[in-house]
Amino acid sequence: MLGVRSESVAFRRSKRQGLTMSVTERYMRNDIPCGLHGCRTCTMNAELARKGVPLLDDTLGQILVPDASAVSRFIALFEQEDELKNLVFCQTVIDALDRRNRTRTMRNVRKIAADPARSSVVFANEVFAQTRVHGKSADVDRDTRAVVRAAEWYRQHLEAQNKAQRVVILTQQQHPKLIDHFRAIEQATQDGDMDVTTMSAGEFAQARLQAKAQGSYAKHYSEGDISDGLRNGTLVRGTIRLRAGGGMRSESQGVIERSDAPDIVVIGRAALNRACSGDTVVVRLLGNSESSVGEAKAADGDDDDADDAADSEDALAVEQIEAGEEAPVVADKANLATAVHGVVVGVVERRWRPYVATLQADVAGGMRHLAVPVDAAVPKIRMHYADTAAIADRYFVVAVDSWEADSQYPQGHFVRALGRIGTLDAEIDTILVERQIAVSQAALGFSEASLREMPVNSAERPWAPSSCDLEGRRDLRDTLIFSIDPRGSQDIDDAVSMRRTRTGFELGVHIADVAQFVQAGSATDAAARARGTTVYLADRRFNMIPEVLSERVCSLRGSSDRLAVSVIWDMDHEYNVERTWFGRTVIRSACEMCYEQAQELLDGQRKVEGLDPKLEPQLATGVKELTTAMRVLRSRRRLGGALELASTEIKFAFDPQTHAVAAAAPKRSLEIHGVIEEAMVFANAAVARRIHESFPTAALLRRHRSPTADRFERLQRAVRARGLDVDCSSNLALAQSLQRIAGEAGDADMAFLVKAMATLAMQEADYFATGDCATEAFAHYGLALEYYTHFTSPIRRYADIVVHRQLLAALQEPSETPKPTELSQAWVGTTAMRLNERNRQSKLAQRESTELFQSRYIAQLSGDGQHVVADGVVAEVRTNGLIVFVPKFGIRGPVHLRDKTGRIRLPLSTLTGRPRDADTHIDGCSDFSADAGRLSIRLPIDAPAFHLGGGANVAFSVFDHVTVLLRVLETRRRRAPVYMTLVSRASSNIRAYRSTLAPLDRTFRVSAARPTADQDAEPAEPKGPSKTTGVQKPGPAKPSPDYYSVLEKFGQLSLLETTHAAQML
Repeated sequence: MLGVRSESVAFRRSKRQGLTMSVTERYMRNDIPCGLHGCRTCTMNAELARKGVPLLDDTLGQILVPDASAVSRFIALFEQEDELKNLVFCQTVIDALDRRNRTRTMRNVRKIAADPARSSVVFANEVFAQTRVHGKSADVDRDTRAVVRAAEWYRQHLEAQNKAQRVVILTQQQHPKLIDHFRAIEQATQDGDMDVTTMSAGEFAQARLQAKAQGSYAKHYSEGDISDGLRNGTLVRGTIRLRAGGGMRSESQGVIERSDAPDIVVIGRAALNRACSGDTVVVRLLGNSESSVGEAKAADGDDDDADDAADSEDALAVEQIEAGEEAPVVADKANLATAVHGVVVGVVERRWRPYVATLQADVAGGMRHLAVPVDAAVPKIRMHYADTAAIADRYFVVAVDSWEADSQYPQGHFVRALGRIGTLDAEIDTILVERQIAVSQAALGFSEASLREMPVNSAERPWAPSSCDLEGRRDLRDTLIFSIDPRGSQDIDDAVSMRRTRTGFELGVHIADVAQFVQAGSATDAAARARGTTVYLADRRFNMIPEVLSERVCSLRGSSDRLAVSVIWDMDHEYNVERTWFGRTVIRSACEMCYEQAQELLDGQRKVEGLDPKLEPQLATGVKELTTAMRVLRSRRRLGGALELASTEIKFAFDPQTHAVAAAAPKRSLEIHGVIEEAMVFANAAVARRIHESFPTAALLRRHRSPTADRFERLQRAVRARGLDVDCSSNLALAQSLQRIAGEAGDADMAFLVKAMATLAMQEADYFATGDCATEAFAHYGLALEYYTHFTSPIRRYADIVVHRQLLAALQEPSETPKPTELSQAWVGTTAMRLNERNRQSKLAQRESTELFQSRYIAQLSGDGQHVVADGVVAEVRTNGLIVFVPKFGIRGPVHLRDKTGRIRLPLSTLTGRPRDADTHIDGCSDFSADAGRLSIRLPIDAPAFHLGGGANVAFSVFDHVTVLLRVLETRRRRAPVYMTLVSRASSNIRAYRSTLAPLDRTFRVSAARPTADQDAEPAEPKGPSKTTGVQKPGPAKPSPDYYSVLEKFGQLSLLETTHAAQML
């Protein structure tokens, strides 16, 4: 409601425009909401909650109102102190920051207000008639009175509703915690080179950066030049992604992906020009020739950083991390020659976030240190910190403030410390912060407001549906319904039913009715939307909704009445759908089975352990009939082009006392897994069609876009190297090719890797609002479906809750259909983008936790000098070695055969097959050749295993079987990764000469790398390649004979030419 008009005049001075006058015209309103959850007076609060806007928590004891001086000077503390919640940022404060050009501070204030965990709001007191204060807006005294007036209004507003919350104004004089914190900084720095009593921390940092710049970059284009360049096509705008290590080395690379044109590759630190991963940048195109690559690299010059070069272990760790990921740019020469290259000339939008880092202290003893982010794609960050001893062995969080053209590194500030490097909780917290899931594990609890919304469920008062809950629901409690989930599951989303009818079959998929308990706009709904998904790590999970719902009231537990939303199909005897019914139901699951129990029933086993003998015959019939139906449905999708792709999921077993990893193995694949998956896909597709019919522009669907042909180049080159071919022209052609390769290869590991490479070539599926793209873009490429969504897991995915609400709204009469937020195209589109990001970060967190426990497990097995040797398969050939996949542990990583200087580093173990020779390299190797599918190295002619005048090539091809030694690389600054060293090959094409009289002594020119104390104490191992995968224990070794004595033997030997593995000599 508009009221009195007001006008204010302010003056602003800037370097570019000088002194300018700003006139602001405002209209007073009477309907500004307080933003307090549970307020009975401000009706607009409910609308804000439905839009996902965070509200003040009415369960906390106080509301904090900071003034401009407190926000401006202590913004770092506001970021750091997560317990500073219920903050009210007045519009007066925002205006004051704007007048002072405190852009970064304003951005951080908005970030705090947008964080649901902080329960903070921005209050428009300047346009609220009840908090209006007269006077010039630039007057400090007037601004102070405005903040005090706003705080007084909040106090009166709370008292009118009998709320006991206190309202506290935060200023430099009135908040002891802030003052004590700053005084501690003053005391710590008063004798050093950073004296905060003479200038602010920001002013000092800027002065130091200007006084002593370590590097320089080209200045970014002006806004006018960027606009002109985008308009005439000489510049391109997009989001850049950097490969691991991209922020550290001169050969760093970034890529800007484009759907309608070739991707743009940016090579070199100077060409990246201060761009960070995720930034929206403007790029000047250089062309697609080798000369453009040279132009980009020439801009860097010789800028090797002594700090980087000194940390070789850290650089090696980066390479191990990078090898486990799909690099966003193509590094081989063939593709570099045809790629489109560019240089960054402007950054439109920064996507800086809090980074977890470790300390690289100033060796001179000063306070200007480098924070080394654990994310290898992020550059080191310059920061000031006094007490380095307190964080020397800890992870900590650092924020980036700026990156000037004359600074080699961005400038940032310390935010807070995490745990000690290497401890489990610190590693988990690091994953959570890096993936922007939470500031710590403790922060993933639920608020009191959310817990107050929960139904009562205790041993004394177990929850049961009331008569109101059952009203309007179809009663299926007499139908045989059962669930099949991983062993030990507590959050059971789905159950199924299958029974014969007079005309065929009735198939039912029954999903927990979470929307009944999580109302739109509630505190629980806001928390679920902010989280987006349950986060599953290798040893724990963090729920999207409170445990009372996820594990008890909503979970479809056996022999308990539960509320559900069901999809029921009437089918004929050929499993053709005749009728589909959607609606709310009440069910009673007869049994909650694990996959192994259901598979045993499917295999015809009787007396399955853990199942009720009386119920077992009915369950067996239901499982078998369900399997028969799903086989038919799956075959129909395959005929339409559905793909069977591959991924490796590692399951860990933990010691309950020590929490150490007791065992690790790939998840066992059972047919019943595919049966349940097919039933869920069938339900999701049916719901997708239904909600799109009712809401053609606002339905939340999920699509999987068709990959472009160039994404399959690596796969095609690899299979051609083995004499096979793959057709990637369509999903049907690809599915048929993968099936044919699996049959012709005769190698299960090769078939798996081909599917895995096809998976990596595809884009990720994503959520979208149907009004945001054309109907032909709805399709799901991998599943071969025209419409698809997520409906079957509302306990762990917020998207499913939204889809439930949309489905239930679609089932109502048109005259009764409400207009909730979930039916707004704009809201659905925004929510879809947020959920895509949350899902991606959750998957990355899950993968990183798996890598963490893989590393810890290999470290355990490697104890007491034992060798962890495993069979692997060559997954990729690179210019410096191989990428090897180890199926037993699900580990994918590099095997380096050439170092950064170009020196060939072929392990002696390649010839001997002995793990103890893995750190000894053969000198004199030459002719290193690597292409898309094959790598070869020429052995030296003085190797006594070969004829004195000849030589031999050691060759590796994609999909070759090898044996590798697994170890953990201890590093001071990142999670310790697993790295591999080549031990032997399963087959060889080396033409060698073997004596029929005596065994040859294997002594020739070698060089040792990473020598260990027990190397000389190891025994000679049996001849021949090791065919076992496991742990080998070393012992004493025989002394090596003199080289010349070996040569004398050659004159007396009768040599026989054979073709054998070198290890057999």
